[in-house]
Amino acid sequence: MIRTGKLSIAIKSISVAALLLVACAQAVPNAKAQPAAADLTLSEQIVGLAERGKFDELAHVVDTLPKTPESESLDATIKQYLGHLKDRKATKLKAHNEALEEAFKLIEEGKPEDAMIKVIEAHSLAEDPDKLLTEPRVAELIKTVVDKADKAHSEDDFVESLSLYRLLDLLYEETRQYKKQYEDAATHVRVLQLYNPQLLRDLYKERAKRLGNEDELELFEDAENQDVEDWTIKLEGITTSMLGQVFAHAATRHIDKDGYVALVRGAAKSTGIMIQTEGIEAAFPDLGDKRKVEAMQTKLDEVLADLDRPGRNLNRANAMSIVADIMQTNLETIALPESVIVYELTQGATSELDPFSAAIWPEELKQFARTMSGKFVGIGVQIQKIDGKLTVVTPLEGTPAMKAGLKANDIIAKVEGVPTGTWTVDKAVREITGPEDSKVTLTMLRLGQDPFDVTLTRKPINIESIKGFVHRDTGGWDYWIDKDAGIGYIRMTQFLRQTADDMDIAVAQMQKEGKLNAIVLDLRFNPGGLLSTAIGVVDRFIDQGRIVSTVNAEGITTTSQSASRRNTYDDDIELVILINQGSASASEIVSGALQDYERATILGENTYGKGSVQDIFPIGRGDALFKCTTQYYQLPKGKIIHRKDDSTEWGIQPDLQIKMTNREVADWLEARRDADILIAEEDRDPDNPQTNPKDILSDGLDPQLEAAVLLLKAKQLSSNVELARKGE
Repeated sequence: MIRTGKLSIAIKSISVAALLLVACAQAVPNAKAQPAAADLTLSEQIVGLAERGKFDELAHVVDTLPKTPESESLDATIKQYLGHLKDRKATKLKAHNEALEEAFKLIEEGKPEDAMIKVIEAHSLAEDPDKLLTEPRVAELIKTVVDKADKAHSEDDFVESLSLYRLLDLLYEETRQYKKQYEDAATHVRVLQLYNPQLLRDLYKERAKRLGNEDELELFEDAENQDVEDWTIKLEGITTSMLGQVFAHAATRHIDKDGYVALVRGAAKSTGIMIQTEGIEAAFPDLGDKRKVEAMQTKLDEVLADLDRPGRNLNRANAMSIVADIMQTNLETIALPESVIVYELTQGATSELDPFSAAIWPEELKQFARTMSGKFVGIGVQIQKIDGKLTVVTPLEGTPAMKAGLKANDIIAKVEGVPTGTWTVDKAVREITGPEDSKVTLTMLRLGQDPFDVTLTRKPINIESIKGFVHRDTGGWDYWIDKDAGIGYIRMTQFLRQTADDMDIAVAQMQKEGKLNAIVLDLRFNPGGLLSTAIGVVDRFIDQGRIVSTVNAEGITTTSQSASRRNTYDDDIELVILINQGSASASEIVSGALQDYERATILGENTYGKGSVQDIFPIGRGDALFKCTTQYYQLPKGKIIHRKDDSTEWGIQPDLQIKMTNREVADWLEARRDADILIAEEDRDPDNPQTNPKDILSDGLDPQLEAAVLLLKAKQLSSNVELARKGE
């Protein structure tokens, strides 16, 4: 959609022949039929070249135009982008060759796991990733890692097998051919984490020694220094009635409605993995009796064989009868407590559904309620367990964690001097959060540095979901990315209740400060949030039409949300939306709906593909919940964005695809985080100056944002060309 601006400039006619040049392979647009150049006006040609990423051709066109502030600004932006593109290609090729060379060196040194990490890096940088996998030395390395993973799994070294299968799963991320092995190993590790964390610690410790990772050994100190959480606390309050209610809701309400057969199969398989996990007999002595374990496994095998019969079907009564038989056999053999057998059966059943359906047990309810409210007191850091280590995913901006300099991939080795090697994420959250203004000391591990302590003061964490381009020293944001061109920049980090209203404030601020011609709406790494907020954001940019609907298992529309005129911005504000693999759920609804209405140009990379609706059902006596995927979101043109295991296309595909390597993303995120930190004047280090946000563009650290600005400048110039043509 081309929107005209207010200004006009004198434009001379131009030969179409100037447009017929060879394109640089810098960006990949979605396949669309393009009119012949001879059939296009000059303004259409300018926009068409920009939207298809033909920036080198666009440069030749701009060179033929009269010199005006607008054309000179676009010319400078194009030249800068193309220069950065050339540098990026050279850097990417060099990084690929270096990673591959290092991988071959590590293979020769007998370090297949380290070599595999380098191969994964080289694979992400390769021009032909599939061809790389057939290179003889790479193929032999992969076979070696597969053999090692299989051997470790057969010898009950589940930490080793999980680590190796994880590498294989990362390498084959698209095909997921090692998904099952990875998930089985992950189940064993989950079981050890819950029922025998000391053994899990020892396995990680042995592996760290074997690989020579001395810094990580501090995570897994002697047992007397470990703070081990009793599994009975996590499973307290779990009852058999909850299991039956989960089965009933899952079988009748889940979007895919695979029925009771899939649920019982998952329950039996997962329970079998649990009882075959070497080491948990320390918690359940009867698991040390092979005869009893074999009797229980025989029952589970019989159930699985019965379920695999062609045409096998179950109703609720049949399913619960089979489950009751499993539980009775448990009583007669290995005698797992009720809460344990119910927990394991339920975990297995829900694992057959989707990643977003799960039971929320009594002990988890408080944390769930806090998560839903979005309010808590802590240090402001997102963490997860990666390879047995409490790892920082990201510090939240403006929080104690970010101000203290914590970074993604930092490892929390200790909390108040207590090693965290056996901790769950839930326990870490409980220990790190606390009363406002209280202090907590963390011992951190960072690659290439000695362990260090950092003491943080806990503060209320208010998630700021709208951010601009420059963090002003006085607080607040400057939203202009190019004020002279009237281009604003709004980062939307998630969809909270206040997000749409905060976006209104940002837009009003820019309109007060100058002429707002265009907005770059950055939804990269935005995981989603409230549907109502996503609808509100879309409603700001269109004034009529369906925004999103939901459909059930039968494909019937169950709800539909439409736009209104009440809050809509002026339609002469051009819009580019940035997306990537971290854009999910509400981000996909916003970008997809505005793409359908051609109200925005979508730029970046394919999104995550999370387009499902979860409903919450009370179970037990209301002291637990079941979160179940019941519907899919549908975009205005009818597209379902959700990714399933058999999906060949999912999420939102950008109109203009511009990829960034993992290294480029890491460098951009680090620069962006550094630029966003508010540092008092007296605390600034002249020898280590803070990143200037403008350097992110001038240094080529964010090619997607750079291309968005280029595209918007091209559209503005085309509007002026069109006005001039009409005025002649």
